[in-house]
Amino acid sequence: MKISLEWLGDFLPGQPPAPEAAGEALTHGGLPVENIERPDNDAVLDVEVTSNRGDCLSHVGVARELSALLLRPFKEPPAVALKPSANSSATSVSIEAPQLCPHYIARVIRNVRIGPSPDWMRRRLEAIGLRPINNVVDVTNYVMFELGQPLHAFDFDKLEGRRILVRRAREGEKITAIDGRQRALSGDMLVIADAARAVAVAGVMGGLDSEVSNSTVNILLESARFDPLSIRKTSRALALKSDSSYRFERGIDPLLPERASLRAAQLILETAGGELVGEASAGESGFKAPKVLSLRLAHMNQILGVTFPPQTAVDALARLGLSPVLREDRIDVTVPTFRLDLNIEVDLIEEVARIVGYEQIPVRSEISIRLTPPDPASRVMDLIRSTLAAAGYFESVTFSFVSDALAIDFLPASDVHAATPLMRVDAAVRKADAQLRPSLLPGLLESVRHNHSVGTSDAHLFETGATFWIDAACKSHEARRLALVGGSELRELRGALESLLAKLDANRALVVTPAQRPGFGKSAGGQIEWGGKPIGFMGKIDRAVAEKLGLRDIPAAAELDLEPLLAGAQLVPQLKPLARFPAVRRDLSLVAPQTLQYQQIQSMVNQLALPWLEGVEYVTTYRGKPLEAGQKSVTISLVFRSPAETLQSAQVDESVAKVVDAAQKQGWKQRV
Repeated sequence: MKISLEWLGDFLPGQPPAPEAAGEALTHGGLPVENIERPDNDAVLDVEVTSNRGDCLSHVGVARELSALLLRPFKEPPAVALKPSANSSATSVSIEAPQLCPHYIARVIRNVRIGPSPDWMRRRLEAIGLRPINNVVDVTNYVMFELGQPLHAFDFDKLEGRRILVRRAREGEKITAIDGRQRALSGDMLVIADAARAVAVAGVMGGLDSEVSNSTVNILLESARFDPLSIRKTSRALALKSDSSYRFERGIDPLLPERASLRAAQLILETAGGELVGEASAGESGFKAPKVLSLRLAHMNQILGVTFPPQTAVDALARLGLSPVLREDRIDVTVPTFRLDLNIEVDLIEEVARIVGYEQIPVRSEISIRLTPPDPASRVMDLIRSTLAAAGYFESVTFSFVSDALAIDFLPASDVHAATPLMRVDAAVRKADAQLRPSLLPGLLESVRHNHSVGTSDAHLFETGATFWIDAACKSHEARRLALVGGSELRELRGALESLLAKLDANRALVVTPAQRPGFGKSAGGQIEWGGKPIGFMGKIDRAVAEKLGLRDIPAAAELDLEPLLAGAQLVPQLKPLARFPAVRRDLSLVAPQTLQYQQIQSMVNQLALPWLEGVEYVTTYRGKPLEAGQKSVTISLVFRSPAETLQSAQVDESVAKVVDAAQKQGWKQRV
């Protein structure tokens, strides 16, 4: 934002401030001056205005700041009072989208003479980098840079029906802006229209068909307020930026449209002649009850780390025009309508520090460090990462967005809303792959595919992160999960999970129950239970998903809820003495139906509560001759150990016999 010191003189009576002094004051006050230019008989400051200070995108706004920072008197712009000299019904305004345009003012001026602007106006506009066009257009630009309110002038005779309609664009509607380019509009954009067509993109740029030209005789002057978010979205979607949209995106003083409209009308009458013959407005008036905020003195001193006398804070706030009133333990202020950035107490604290001067706040020569207790969740996360890294898995961080092709591959149908199961970001923000991921697996599988493409054919990856979905009751959910994707061996993946869960709590049993879930192959996956509660799923990826990604091999994968792992981790070390006596291992093969699950055999053995039984391990499964059709042989290994003595064969034989007897009662036979 370029600021002319000559122009500032209209609002700072007396000798203009020196350019260097003004630049230093603004920089220390939070508006850095990047450069000072010196055109003829003037100095121009290039001021960087932060996004929350839309009130400083004008000479009046910067003059207010310099008045407060340099203790200079501030001269308010003079109020203008104009009345139409003819019929006030020369035009009409109708707002169909009041949530996007709360206030619109139109004034009609007839019989203007289009020509060059006066020298003083041309000189000021050129000083801040604007090219003068004609007296009417120059006035709208001048008032925008003077007061901060964007304005637009239409050729009134080119408006069908001589009226204004503020509405949303019709889907596919097109407009040619004054830059000469035609643009297609969407239904969420706001336009200014006449009785037949859109004549401007509201708050962004006017239309070529209705712009003021040398042949213009009658004009309609627009001054309005628009929703900042709507203007920002429209400007980005159309790749169309302007000084007008830049200001509307940051918010406009609700009292400014009326004031700026009168000021512009006055200047047009002075520079282009004509007659004000009509005015119309729609929407709410700009007046609103001013905000009242309180600043607690003790809280201010605590935040700033220094004790300011109450009167110092009062004087600083008074210099900003906040009308402070000192109470016993606080200062009450009334916020002017143009200070849209002042909303909470800490905003006032920042204003006091800014005006008093940050250099007045001492910097301590030492710092204090507060020791915080260790966070159990962080310790568990470190343990998860180190254990999986030791198992050969590399941590991956993927995007929270997922491609549309993989969006619902891993969603359990019973858990989501059938019509809209996924959350999607606004298309104006992200056009492609805009779905928020319901699972970590699509991102990891994409990473595996990328590794394949560069020659790493056996990538083992894991990730922890948030997932998002909408349930059957239309409620949105977010859950943190842990996912692993590795080679094609499922037992290798299970081994990593067993190692991880044993590290977290060795006393909780891990059980995998065969189950089916979208994204995984049939009869190639199972539900993971830990301590009797389901926490996730593991299995081989469905061939159709692998082919969709172009994977040569079908990887094994698992996805677990992270919260049960964090809550169930046993962080107190559990010690057991080293075994003093050798173990006795007995292999046992059982012939059973094909439909038998290994889990049933393991459960049967554990229910026997055999003495000295240390563990049951799966060895292998055999199918084929000489077994009958529909039969299989499952081999398990029984491990026995006594803490007090070396076991004898007779002691172990008795336990093995009990297992065989229990198996026969189930209809299973021992294979010899």
